[in-house]
Amino acid sequence: MRQLEGKRFGIGWDALKNPWVIIIGMVAGIMTGLFNKNLAFKIAPLGDAYLSFLSMCVIPIMVTAIITSFGRLFRAKEVSSLLRRIMVVFLLGLLITSSIGIFAAVIGQPGQLEDQSLDKLGQVLIQYERDNPGENAGGQEPFGLNELLEMIVPANIFNALYEGENLQILFFSIILGLTLGLLPSEKADQLLDFTEVIFKAFEKIIVLAMYALPLGLFCMLAGQIAQAGIEILKAMTKFIVIIHITGLALVLLGSAVISAAAKKPWLQTFKDLKEPLIIAFGTRNSYATMPSVFDALRDKFGLNQNLINLVVPLSIVICRYSMVMLFTIGAIFMAQLYNLQMGIEQYLFILLVSILAAIAGAGAPSIAALAMITIVLTPLGLPAGAAIVLLLAVNAIIDPMLTIINIHLTCAAAILIAREGQKKIDTPVAGECKIGRF
Repeated sequence: MRQLEGKRFGIGWDALKNPWVIIIGMVAGIMTGLFNKNLAFKIAPLGDAYLSFLSMCVIPIMVTAIITSFGRLFRAKEVSSLLRRIMVVFLLGLLITSSIGIFAAVIGQPGQLEDQSLDKLGQVLIQYERDNPGENAGGQEPFGLNELLEMIVPANIFNALYEGENLQILFFSIILGLTLGLLPSEKADQLLDFTEVIFKAFEKIIVLAMYALPLGLFCMLAGQIAQAGIEILKAMTKFIVIIHITGLALVLLGSAVISAAAKKPWLQTFKDLKEPLIIAFGTRNSYATMPSVFDALRDKFGLNQNLINLVVPLSIVICRYSMVMLFTIGAIFMAQLYNLQMGIEQYLFILLVSILAAIAGAGAPSIAALAMITIVLTPLGLPAGAAIVLLLAVNAIIDPMLTIINIHLTCAAAILIAREGQKKIDTPVAGECKIGRF
């Protein structure tokens, strides 16, 4: 239908969703940010508005997907087996990611820098201390169980919705979906049907918004590149390179898992996930990529819609694989920068606590989640405030790769769980249709 409408006006609208058109928009944005900063700053608000529009759809999609999938799931048989499988796959994924991050940092030595780079980083940190007088080395209050529970359990769900507290919203959605699934009531079924309709309506909005993706990426990337400081990026080049190499290694590992689980050729897995990965790279927003992930996992890999709706939001919110990798490499980077000698115990501490820190920051935007590195660095006696400043300085450059890691490993986890799991929730979805193909 969309193709016919496009031809009627002499315009091939689907061409706007072509990966090459999207890539051209991204490259044009990068070049504009590098060579025409005045234009980049003028068009940056358009990119921010586009990302805000996508973010507008995030909470309705996440809430309705979780409520519907949990409700349907708990009306099916052998629920406990599936949940155990989800927990095992998630935990193994986080442990492997943390281990690879530590290995990459130990081998790559990102904190061993030349004098010129050290001088530049010293200037940045001195300026930070001037701007933040009296701040302690950790830069944050101690983080304990009470703080973690406050982040998870909402006192007021409407306030959580207003503030965009995704972890609290996730908790509420799980509780409501679980309760609806346990209620043997026809009205509960009607409410699940209603949440499913809302889910599909917002996915339709995202589908339409994807036609403006090349323009949105052009504006966003132009502003981000123009804002990034070239000198600090040069000083942090080694760190940036190690982040990208480690991210590529994780993506290749995820592809091997997908290839084995889905019984598809290795290169074919990349082709099947091409659209969500491009959107992840361009928007730097895992939540905005969810609808594209839903489509790819259902249409390309044949996964059950209920399983997708359950696993994908859970993984994106809770399993911040990219933050685990960033915290492990960042912690060792700071240790090397301050010449802190570490042994097996310190590395084991970083491996485990980086996972806890990433989970503690679950649901927060990537920039806000960076502050959770405090949990890792403070017990080691390293200045978390300085680390946050340096990570924020390179965030615009590393965030696209971090988002790709989240999305790709989320897909790998879903496909691995689905090997047996989707048999257990193969219940019919009311009014099920190919979302995105209306």
